[in-house]
Amino acid sequence: MTVEIRVIRAGQMYRYFFRETVVGDGRRPARTSLRAAQEQAGVPAGRWMGRGLAALGLAPGEEVTEAQLRNLFGERGRHPYADRIEADLLAAGVSPKKAFKAGALGRRVTVTGVDFVFRPQPSIYLLWAFGDEETRLVIEAAHERAIERVLEWIEDEVAVIRYGKDGIYRVRPPGGLVAARFRHHEARSGRPLLHDHLLLSVKGQRLDGRWGSIHTTALHENTVAASALYNELVAAEVCEALGLATEPRIVTPGRRPVMEIAGVPHELIRWTARRSDQIAACLAELEHEYVTAVVDDGEPRFLPVVSERARAKLNAIAARKTPRPSSRPGRARSCARGGRRARSSPPVCTSTSSTPSSNTPAPRRRRSGPG
Repeated sequence: MTVEIRVIRAGQMYRYFFRETVVGDGRRPARTSLRAAQEQAGVPAGRWMGRGLAALGLAPGEEVTEAQLRNLFGERGRHPYADRIEADLLAAGVSPKKAFKAGALGRRVTVTGVDFVFRPQPSIYLLWAFGDEETRLVIEAAHERAIERVLEWIEDEVAVIRYGKDGIYRVRPPGGLVAARFRHHEARSGRPLLHDHLLLSVKGQRLDGRWGSIHTTALHENTVAASALYNELVAAEVCEALGLATEPRIVTPGRRPVMEIAGVPHELIRWTARRSDQIAACLAELEHEYVTAVVDDGEPRFLPVVSERARAKLNAIAARKTPRPSSRPGRARSCARGGRRARSSPPVCTSTSSTPSSNTPAPRRRRSGPG
């Protein structure tokens, strides 16, 4: 698929998106502002999209700031200008609790959005990488317009806000959605790859003006349809503008072919599938790792072996669940010695016998009277 989706959680916004995604999948230097990091990486600033921007005081195409991203995606779904709203109310004498609540968009959520990744088909972004300036501009324009059309389709046909007990009521967000788009020009491996990250907020406004949360399951269920719509829009505009044609190409034997630009060598398209080849090799290695031993009758047996990454995660979980050693080793040793002396004398653990029980009242001190 040319459109991928992943969930954005509030903690991930700081650990991953602020450090890598918004600055071109590179590593953001410490103590560097967002715009400075984007300029160093050679990527443009993020831009706001969606029909829901007007309700938040934003405009389509406006530059995305770090404070706005932090509030909307990192602080569990707050207003992009929550800091300004809270400061104005505090200056007017409103209590801190009411001022903080005024900057919230409904209830606080853990899943603050989804990350849609849009990239053209291999033959199209190869033309973008090796073509002239005119070809690149045509493909980038078609790419941007296709993303806008897909977002409009999601707003009109896919997105629903659930509310009420157990989410029994569902309504389309009448005001639309809010998204931030970030342009990338390279893959993580360094090869040319035109693709955009569309950070779509789960916050949407209902008919009564209240803010609710978009049902992310519906977004996942329609990712394949979004990918098909995006491919069709990009290919149609590129072919019409550049006078090209498409042809079917078989990617996986036995499955439906995909439409690619005619004339692009198949070997060149396979060159772009480096990540797929790495995944296939990794899967083969994992399969060989799991099915390595046989029982006596020759049937394969699955071994409890995991990859290095999973093993490190399991070790970290085990370390968190392992109780800390006692900070009073003398108590454990005295109790053990008492157990060995059980036949000769009753075991006494000094750490408990010297402390009065909480149910037993402490003895009163006798007053010393005259004479």
